[in-house]
Amino acid sequence: MIRSFLLLLIAPMLCMADGPKILIVTDLEGVGGVNNAEEQLLPGQRRYEESRRLLTGEVNAAVEGALQAGASQVVIWDGHDGSRTLSIDQIHPRAQLIQGRPTPADYYLKSQLYDGILFVGQHAMSGAKDGVLAHSQSSSIQSISINGRPVGEIGQVAAIGGYFEIPVIMLAGDRAACDELLSLQPKAETVAVKVLAGKASTLSLSHAEACSRIRRAARNAVMRIREFKPWKVAVPVELKFVYKPDENQPSGRTLLYSGANVLEAYQGWLGK
Repeated sequence: MIRSFLLLLIAPMLCMADGPKILIVTDLEGVGGVNNAEEQLLPGQRRYEESRRLLTGEVNAAVEGALQAGASQVVIWDGHDGSRTLSIDQIHPRAQLIQGRPTPADYYLKSQLYDGILFVGQHAMSGAKDGVLAHSQSSSIQSISINGRPVGEIGQVAAIGGYFEIPVIMLAGDRAACDELLSLQPKAETVAVKVLAGKASTLSLSHAEACSRIRRAARNAVMRIREFKPWKVAVPVELKFVYKPDENQPSGRTLLYSGANVLEAYQGWLGK
């Protein structure tokens, strides 16, 4: 009887140790209630601290959902503004946090390091229809493509994840960002926390409702994790950056990076 009782006590811990390992990639432009680049995205702006609080709530909801589904480890990559947005004293106590720059070409991924990737606070690519604060890496870039396919930050992470056999399984952000992931991963769980409601206005869920839906989506995604396949980019790879015209380059400029695989192409871009 004592042996049976001990097995009942340690069984949950054994399951926890064997559960999926999850990486959460964060940004800020896709968080519910965030729509103003002049007030909400950078330190010193009037509503920046509000944005950080909203992001933290959404991220912690995703952590909770992943843990409820049996995740053994949840690591958060602070992906906004040079990895300077989240605070270690405010994230979920069972999560870990990656911060620092520059971002490596492998996006902190390695083979079998994680079983799935979740996006929280993610925006759509530059030029996306009905995108909120949409851009790709920076406002100076007009478009990015991999082997001719347009990608934003979602596709870039999915491509590197696919190289390491890690699928993207969930995204929370604006509706355009959700659609962008679904074009790569049709089975993904998505939460549209806001939609464009004018030229630059947004219609957002309440923060409580957004967190509730994110928690549920993260739980469902991790529970279904074996259903997902990574996005595999055909080789060899051509990575193309088209920059917007400016004073120095009135006609814009295009930069090409090639590699035997997508990681090599990104290493060429970053000079690593």
